Amino acid sequence: MTAAALSIRGLPEWLIRDYLAEMGAEAPPDGDAPRMVALTWSVSWGRQEVQIAGGGFQLTQFDLVFRGDAPAVAKAREAFLKKAQRGGG
Repeated sequence: MTAAALSIRGLPEWLIRDYLAEMGAEAPPDGDAPRMVALTWSVSWGRQEVQIAGGGFQLTQFDLVFRGDAPAVAKAREAFLKKAQRGGG
């Protein structure tokens, strides 16, 4: 099993969930943890408020960890990055 981490700022959690759902993942019925599962990969995440240097304000950062077999993780991470780069528009 392979794991790949990814930190994202500037996206709301609901949009992260929507993107993951578009990729075929769904929230498991057995828990409230921020986690979604697809056929060959899964992703879990945490959130933290990070201070922006020189700006005096904070952003929410989501730290995602994709898990599964190496090809599936690489493909899922890349697909998510493409969705996140378009920023919901």
